[in-house]
Amino acid sequence: MKVILLQDIKNFGRRWDLKNVSDGYARNFLLPKKMVEIADAEALKKIEELKKKEADKQKENLEKIQELADLLQKKQIVISAKEKEGKLFGSITAKEIVKQLKKENIKISVNAVEIKDTIREVGEYEIKIKLDHGIETQLNLIVEGEK
Repeated sequence: MKVILLQDIKNFGRRWDLKNVSDGYARNFLLPKKMVEIADAEALKKIEELKKKEADKQKENLEKIQELADLLQKKQIVISAKEKEGKLFGSITAKEIVKQLKKENIKISVNAVEIKDTIREVGEYEIKIKLDHGIETQLNLIVEGEK
């Protein structure tokens, strides 16, 4: 029996794949759990439309992420921290960088911020930001001291 997968099934296939399975497996397991749909002409047409919509959504999402990467590339953020003789009392973390970006209406995840070495001194730093779709960008960070 030919079926269309409605979701990813581990070690079997990805969403919207067309698979040939035994009748018993389809009737007794896959169909009752709404994991597949029988592949008839109408279902195939519907799946093609869904694939097209998904591709358009992915393209739009990629464009938004590229715009965000361009914005971050030009961005320079300033974080003030308590210091003594150029050394900070703590360190600047990814969480603080995300918090500062959020104040400027730029939302990224803490996991996207990649800091090579801990930031414990006043100065300028290049911070790597890893976004979705494998897009990476740099962000300028200036750490200022406050007494």
